[in-house]
Amino acid sequence: MTIRRFEALKWASSFLQKHHRDENIGEILLCHRLHLTRTQLLVDIRQPLAGEDMDWLQEKVRDHALRGVPVQYMTGQAPFYGRTFKVTPDVLIPRPETEERVARVLEWADRFFPEKSDPTVWDIGTGSGAIAITLALERPKWHIFAVDLSEAALTVAKENADRLGACVGFEHGSLLKPIAGGSADILVSNPPYISSAEMEELEDVVKNYEPHLALSGGDDGLNAYRAIIHDLPGIMKERLLLALEIGAAQGEAVKSLVVSRFPRRIESLSVEKDIGGRDRNVIAVLRNMCS
Repeated sequence: MTIRRFEALKWASSFLQKHHRDENIGEILLCHRLHLTRTQLLVDIRQPLAGEDMDWLQEKVRDHALRGVPVQYMTGQAPFYGRTFKVTPDVLIPRPETEERVARVLEWADRFFPEKSDPTVWDIGTGSGAIAITLALERPKWHIFAVDLSEAALTVAKENADRLGACVGFEHGSLLKPIAGGSADILVSNPPYISSAEMEELEDVVKNYEPHLALSGGDDGLNAYRAIIHDLPGIMKERLLLALEIGAAQGEAVKSLVVSRFPRRIESLSVEKDIGGRDRNVIAVLRNMCS
């Protein structure tokens, strides 16, 4: 019996809907399998589908629907800021709300550092390298460095940088420790910020597959922020742009950590919301306490 593409997608959509999953996953998987864009797939939607392709699609749809395996780990890639990044279970899957932080960093740098065409930038907890690589490609004159505690994650990030042609330096280590003896004009980070209680409540696609090292932020989710903010004075130049991604309920807590560490040294400080209206970024311009 010949199965056509539209019939395969109808099956996938129905199966995913039955298990309360995103019905579009079937399209994403089939496009990846056939090396087609969505438009190309839909234009030839009545084309027959090879038996081995249908078997593959059924296996992957069931893996996602029944076990929660993220589609990005199945395809080995995820979109970010108009580019495609390699992802593996060693790195977090880049998300749209993180794209917003990249845009805000570019905007704040233009506003507060117009005289600096080549700032030194550090991305702490780089994972797939999506933030550091995107900044390097959007601002080729910037000096970009990226840090991660996971050597496996750094391997993925380096592959992404090489493939996309981004000039980024990579360092292995915990938070700001690799910067000791160095300095930064801009520091960005999407650190682990999920509290112990929230870790137990995460959806299966995150909890069971994405690296806990990049998710768990301690009892209250603030451990990494405390460490980063405490160590900031040691790596700051005269001024520093700090951009931290946060959990939706952490805006005031992280803002308070910044205010407490830098009394009378804050030029600008903002808790900014994502497109969904949730607190998502704490961004600040700080003066060095020794300047």
